[in-house]
Amino acid sequence: MQTLRAAPVAPRDALDWEPVAAQGQVPLLLVRHGQTRANVERRFVGRTDVPLDDEGHRQAARLAARLKSTPWTALYASPLARARQTAEALGDAPTLDDQLMELHQGELEGLDGPTAFARFPEVFSAWMSDPASAVIPGGEALPSCQARGVAALTRIARAHKPGPPVIVVSHQLLIVTTLLAALQEPLTGLRRLTQSNTALNLLGWSEAEGLRVWVQNDRAHLDDPPEATKLG
Repeated sequence: MQTLRAAPVAPRDALDWEPVAAQGQVPLLLVRHGQTRANVERRFVGRTDVPLDDEGHRQAARLAARLKSTPWTALYASPLARARQTAEALGDAPTLDDQLMELHQGELEGLDGPTAFARFPEVFSAWMSDPASAVIPGGEALPSCQARGVAALTRIARAHKPGPPVIVVSHQLLIVTTLLAALQEPLTGLRRLTQSNTALNLLGWSEAEGLRVWVQNDRAHLDDPPEATKLG
């Protein structure tokens, strides 16, 4: 008689970590920081240390309320104020990790979109056609940011066992490039993946499979949210 193995159960949303742990993976909740004034003004602020604005603090409080009944194992964050403040809203001091910082945006830092596009048209031309080849003057290449993000999440996950999730608070481009690596998609996918402020992404990690994306951009704790995208 043939014994059939039941298919893995996919998580319902980003907080449904138990199906991930049941498959021997370390659940990771990868979170984008709350809103800043620079986000509203559409400015490039990769390594510029800007704090949350009032709306960002409200978003972080809503995130904390949503996570209140969810157990978690550990809390990590980028040391930049916007990520650190978002993590601190969860009620504990995070372990700060420099490798979780945003893409260094060099001479683009502090510029608004129209000014940056006019000053560095060749950068944005490359960004649209082949992001991996884009060179930001004085900044960091996207493949470098991606490798840094994958390495940081792998190192963090290795320090834990399958169980309640490890929360990691970081930044848009580090998160998106890391998600693309886990999905085995090229960096041109940057234009497809969305990351709202304080959005949750549920990943799993194991030695056998590396990083796997289960749910991305879950923002059910915010007003008028779109549905989270299930990728498992």
